[in-house]
Amino acid sequence: MADDAVGKTQDLVERLREQGHHAEADSLAHHLSVHSVESGFLFALREACETILTAIEAVDPVTQTMIEDLRLEVEKRLSLPAAREGTK
Repeated sequence: MADDAVGKTQDLVERLREQGHHAEADSLAHHLSVHSVESGFLFALREACETILTAIEAVDPVTQTMIEDLRLEVEKRLSLPAAREGTK
């Protein structure tokens, strides 16, 4: 099923290029790259963790120090390898 979606998207990229919409085709092709998918997934996961940590902190403000430590761990562990190397 995923291969079918990728194939359809690649067909759409080709049609966009044929119709002269090169910027849109390039943008869509970029989103098909593995790096882009990995980056998007990690971003969504970091955001979900951040939301959960904020909710915990709102319920129990005493946990603020612990929550900050967890936020640092989430950022460290849910970053792309290149982003991790840049922070060292």
